[in-house]
Amino acid sequence: MTGRDAQKLIDEALEKLEHNQVQMPDFARKASGATIVHSKTSASFRNTKGILYWAGLPLLHSMKSPEVLLEPANQPGNCWSFAGSQGHVFIKLPKAIFPRAVTLEHISVRVSPGENISSAPKDFAVYGMKAENEEQGLFLGEFTYMAAEHPFETFQLKNERSDSIQYVKLEVLSNWGHPEYTCVYRLRVHSDAVPTEEDSAWHSAGNNRVH
Repeated sequence: MTGRDAQKLIDEALEKLEHNQVQMPDFARKASGATIVHSKTSASFRNTKGILYWAGLPLLHSMKSPEVLLEPANQPGNCWSFAGSQGHVFIKLPKAIFPRAVTLEHISVRVSPGENISSAPKDFAVYGMKAENEEQGLFLGEFTYMAAEHPFETFQLKNERSDSIQYVKLEVLSNWGHPEYTCVYRLRVHSDAVPTEEDSAWHSAGNNRVH
């Protein structure tokens, strides 16, 4: 078995575990076709003060792409960071959805270097858009992430009009006190997919069958 095969098995096991914990499908997975719109995303943080180590592993020694938000790997340092306490990421989902909830993730304080997770997001807002060029989008809620209590926490979105979207903007408004940067490990977007014309045709044909 190659290293790539082993990593694939690990990722599949993590995905099954995460699904069992959250009990909702994730539409913001790179493997499913979700992508980052880099032109509408904050610049990544560049560490200029040398390499930080934890358990022999280098942390924040180079810029991480925001693409890491869309993958299940969750080891210390494998996060997207941006300078300061405020920033945003813009995600294109693989299909239109009715947004219901988001899950924000960070590493546990028990495995964090120095048991310090002050770089974790604190207050954040979520917006949904039908098209990439929308300026404001649909406000889906503002929340506080209790990272020290919950390494991953799910938040129910406000979408009373049940509008469908295909883009999600995560806007981080503050962190838990880190003066230099904020780290986001993963964002999951949960929902029911919008039925396609093929789905509707299949459902209609099924209802017309004689039983």
